[in-house]
Amino acid sequence: MKLLAWCLLPLLAFPALAEPARIFLIRHAEKPEDRSDPHLTAAGRERAHRWVSYFTNSPTRQPTIVLAARATKGHPSVRPVETLEPLAQALHLEIQTPFASSDYEKLAHRLLTAPEFNGRTVAICWVHQSIPQLVASLGIRPEPGPWKDSDFSGVYQITFENGKPRLAVTHTE
Repeated sequence: MKLLAWCLLPLLAFPALAEPARIFLIRHAEKPEDRSDPHLTAAGRERAHRWVSYFTNSPTRQPTIVLAARATKGHPSVRPVETLEPLAQALHLEIQTPFASSDYEKLAHRLLTAPEFNGRTVAICWVHQSIPQLVASLGIRPEPGPWKDSDFSGVYQITFENGKPRLAVTHTE
């Protein structure tokens, strides 16, 4: 019995690794010129509705989990949530907001260790300044360059092959 316990100890010391089928990262849709306004513009709300077609027109892109950066006192933007609301409604999913935009390392750790993500397709809407660091925290090397301020149609798709992450970058327009 003691031998069995010693053999199982290393397995208990490390969390089980999860491997999502694919992770899609987008930035929130268009924002107002007034940086104090935490909401999407009319153009941003239109783009949010266009994301529904992008994600639902292909079975390999249809998420089963949607995540967004959580608004905080220091970063009160609700744009990531507003960007995913039409998609979440169309797919009857709840938008999870477990982390603030600065907590991208915690999000990456959760994606790669929590069993709920294993084999799942995940759509994430984040703030563009932190997306390259989030991608790097998911194991992509080298870290992508900065996301352009004017880019609201970019999509980072991360897939895993034998535990190794791969990044594809596309645009919807």
